[in-house]
Amino acid sequence: MTTSSPASADAWQDAYEPGVVGAAVNTFLVPVQRGYLLPNNEAWAVARLAQLRRGAGKAPEEVPELFGLTGTEKLYTDKGRLRSSEHGPTAVHLAVTLYAVHQQSQHTARMHVPGRRLGRAVRALMPQGEINEGLRRRFVRIAGATSATALAYRLRELVLLLRREGEPLDYARLADQIEQALDPGQRLKVRQEWGREFHSGYPRKEAEDTQAPDDGGSRSTGQNTQ
Repeated sequence: MTTSSPASADAWQDAYEPGVVGAAVNTFLVPVQRGYLLPNNEAWAVARLAQLRRGAGKAPEEVPELFGLTGTEKLYTDKGRLRSSEHGPTAVHLAVTLYAVHQQSQHTARMHVPGRRLGRAVRALMPQGEINEGLRRRFVRIAGATSATALAYRLRELVLLLRREGEPLDYARLADQIEQALDPGQRLKVRQEWGREFHSGYPRKEAEDTQAPDDGGSRSTGQNTQ
């Protein structure tokens, strides 16, 4: 790909330390992703993603069959105390089930890639020099969601578009943002963050195509680096 924007690929890979929720999601997804992708294609990882996809677009209480399968236990101490906010378990559930949809049928490219921000992923789907109004409205509806059910459903719609175009996402970061979006006290903060991501993004054609060594998903860039 050619580069016509002064922004570099590093803009996608800014320094970001996941919170408790994001760290739990990353710890859970890295081995699942590694196991699912070729040449591994391990049966347990394929089966786990198939299970998780049943919960995509739904709040955790709607799919009790996934209890114990989403990595949510990583949010609790040995004494059973929750290490995150009350919205942490929901954020983990939403993130890992959405990832399962995103990675489906993608056996060579990682769909969980640190640094791939939600707002910029949306912008990357748009034509060069244009704003796709339909996509913009989808993104606005995500930012306006105030319940787990609405956020899960609207994010799933967007993830299906990202999957179609092979655009990855940082699911650890998304999980932290979901936790904030469900908290009335932090909702404006995450909306501001999503807006900045969108406005500072650029279309796929303007991005640099870079490759990084495969470290199991902790810092790898995968394909279509923005």
